[in-house]
Amino acid sequence: MKGLKHIITAILPLMFFACDNFEENEYLIYSDGETSESTPVTKTQNYLTVMLEDYTGWKCVNCPSAAALLNELQTKYGEQLVAMSVHAGGFATPNSLNNNLDLTTEYGEKWNSEFGLSSYPIGVINRMNNASSKAVQKDDWDNRISSLLNSLPHKMNINLGAAKKDGYFLVSTEINALEDINNATLISVVVTENGIHGVQLNNESAYGPTPKIEDYVFNHVLRTNARIDMLLKENMAASDVIKKNYTVNIDPSWNTDNCKIIVFVTDVTTGEVIQSNEIEAK
Repeated sequence: MKGLKHIITAILPLMFFACDNFEENEYLIYSDGETSESTPVTKTQNYLTVMLEDYTGWKCVNCPSAAALLNELQTKYGEQLVAMSVHAGGFATPNSLNNNLDLTTEYGEKWNSEFGLSSYPIGVINRMNNASSKAVQKDDWDNRISSLLNSLPHKMNINLGAAKKDGYFLVSTEINALEDINNATLISVVVTENGIHGVQLNNESAYGPTPKIEDYVFNHVLRTNARIDMLLKENMAASDVIKKNYTVNIDPSWNTDNCKIIVFVTDVTTGEVIQSNEIEAK
């Protein structure tokens, strides 16, 4: 079959779309979440980014300072830092003390396990090894981000468009390769949300004497319904341009005005993030 796209994610019922330049009875096959529908690209890149994942939980008494640091680093590095707060592990399990507010995700738990994380707060930066582990202590986040921005090759740009539709986000991606990339690459599309109010346990005087903050505001929270680890291309040559469109179902509990779409590309062989970008869906 001509134009068959490799699919490495688990396949749900497939969507078939006729294409005029295909022979009769030949179709382009889309993986779950990929679509022919598109929206204009409105955010372009010409700079390297680093992605910081802050692994956290509402029962983590030292996590409020990490969240504050993440905000400071985003101010410092601007669009070169893409950040998400991943609620995972035992400190994130909801119960009656936090009104059963569940901010965990299936893939957040999967990553937490794969990266071998067990103490929180902890960061993972570009999913690169830091000595023998991917874990980076929060006091080292700034130096690590600065070092990577000054040393990593700028291999690609991720240009994005995003729109809110009836029940889903439509995300259009345009990947521009700047160097040859000989390993296969994966693309992931996730949603984060700011301004979620809930309970946070606390052991830090900067946030008041109370050990339990009743109305804490969680930001950069990784949400459900992501499209993760979809094959982008087996290998890429410098100047390649790959355009793909994705849908992400909107959960009714989200405040979509506070949501951002993060798209990142990883190297299949190393598991490291090559480039990332984020956009608000209008």
